[in-house]
Amino acid sequence: MNKKLKKFEQVLLSKKKELLKEIGIESKELFESQKELSGDVSSYTVHMADQSGDTFRKELKANLTEAQMRILKKIEKALKKIYEGNYGICEKCGKEIEKERLFLIPWTELCKKCQVKFEEVEE
Repeated sequence: MNKKLKKFEQVLLSKKKELLKEIGIESKELFESQKELSGDVSSYTVHMADQSGDTFRKELKANLTEAQMRILKKIEKALKKIYEGNYGICEKCGKEIEKERLFLIPWTELCKKCQVKFEEVEE
C-alpha cells in the first residue's frame, strides 16, 4: 500500500473510531465483537462463546443515528476499496475522484461531477 493510501486508511479508521466513541462503543468492545463475529472465541468462556454477535449489532444500530450509520457504512466500504486496490474511483463514471474531494470526504463514492448530478435528481 502506498503512502497516500495509507494516509487515507488512517483518516478513515480515525473517523470510524470517533463515530463509535460518540455513541459509546469503545475500541475494546468493537474488537471483542469482531473476534466473536469471526468465530474466534478461544479467549472466551463457554458462556460467551454461546452468545451471538446479534446482540452487539442490535445495540450498535439502536445507538446510531441514521447519518452516523450511513457514514460508518461508507467508511467500511472505502476501507474495503483501499484493501482491494480500487479506492478513489467514482462508482458512477469510473473516473478518478479528485484528490481534494477525497481529502475533504475520504469516504465519498462519487466524483464532484457525479455528486452534483445525483443531488439534482434527489431534489
